[in-house]
Amino acid sequence: MAKIKSIKENSISSRIGLEAGDEILSINEKKINDYIDYQFETSEPFFTLKIKKNSGEIKEYEVEREYNEILGITLDGIIFDGLKKCNNDCIFCFVKQQPSNLRNSLLLKDDDYRFSFLKGSFITLTNLNEKDWQKIINKRLSPLYISVHTTNSHLRKKMMKNPEAANILENLQRLKNNNINFHAQLVLCPDLNDGDELKNTLNDLEKFFPNLLSLGVVPVGLTKYRENLEDLNSYNQKKALNVIKIINNYQKKFNNKYNENFLYASDEFYLLAGEKIPEYDKYNGFPQIENGIGLTRLLLNELKNIDDELPDELQENKKFTIITAELSKKIMKKVINRFNKIKGLNIDLLVIENKFFGKNVTVTGLLTGQDIYNSIIKNDTSKNIIIPGITLNDENLFLDNMSFIKLKDKLKDKKLYVCNNLKEIMEVL
Repeated sequence: MAKIKSIKENSISSRIGLEAGDEILSINEKKINDYIDYQFETSEPFFTLKIKKNSGEIKEYEVEREYNEILGITLDGIIFDGLKKCNNDCIFCFVKQQPSNLRNSLLLKDDDYRFSFLKGSFITLTNLNEKDWQKIINKRLSPLYISVHTTNSHLRKKMMKNPEAANILENLQRLKNNNINFHAQLVLCPDLNDGDELKNTLNDLEKFFPNLLSLGVVPVGLTKYRENLEDLNSYNQKKALNVIKIINNYQKKFNNKYNENFLYASDEFYLLAGEKIPEYDKYNGFPQIENGIGLTRLLLNELKNIDDELPDELQENKKFTIITAELSKKIMKKVINRFNKIKGLNIDLLVIENKFFGKNVTVTGLLTGQDIYNSIIKNDTSKNIIIPGITLNDENLFLDNMSFIKLKDKLKDKKLYVCNNLKEIMEVL
């Protein structure tokens, strides 16, 4: 059941007597399985709510609302009939490569098409029944976010260890036939689905444009927790460069053919290969920024845009330390070199090795509270330390469940700041 989290004051819901903790049993005599159902059924000017009150009493309400009048209900969650979980056993699954003491949400193998539509999470399409397909089609759940990895049916079945994985081209064609748009991603594993396999996949996926809105190519992430798992390798500079060459060739092809590019490599590939990050206009609105595609370009552009706002000198001398991970070291050095041109300002960079997940994990977003803490106490850092906001979730928890407050308590002699972008860093400085 859909539980009401809060009620907006002076809204329709408050006027008819709904309260936090009440549960919606049905709307227009239809069970509400998710936020999509809720939005769909409450979009009309007249509807009937069946509510289970906090007291246990069952009541019905006839609701009439004006156009654009707010109902005023905030629901507790967006899925009310249970999350559709992943039924694959992917050889590169990051969830299987984590210790058990992480946040519960990080250990959950989500493969729910409703989360994909509402929140932009990637799904595989392997666990959909006909009822799910009809809901996607009838309610126009577009765009979706699809993990493709490869269009080779035998290879996809092998990589995901699921016979249903072989049907990817048929499933994507069904989306296209019903004009459902989608973003796609390929998680590449060296010598498995890159090289010629990558070229074949790109050739296959091109046929789905323009319903294919964007295609992101990202490298496999491997932690130290791979006991009894398949033997996979991480990307090195040479192999990353080979991927970039393929991506560049296909980007030129798509631009020449469609006057538009929809193919993007993750920042990690460019940084590993030592290649220049593409210019801002090459990202076409950054459709896969949450997938680590384009973050570095945004950072570099932000540095350029705030250049005129930076002072020539400070009124008093200040020292800061900025936290980063190995992969971002080169880029962040450009940032601090520019800031250090300000007279009276001295910033150093603390590059942290990811001991929690293993040295092969080099992205800043996967740094943990304990690794940050251990690095700070072992190194001669300044009193003022800037933590990248990307390391924390909305509840200010690191991946290892350490809270930012706890980290501050453990480092009482330091001043910690969380910054999400250069503008915030500049304000702190």
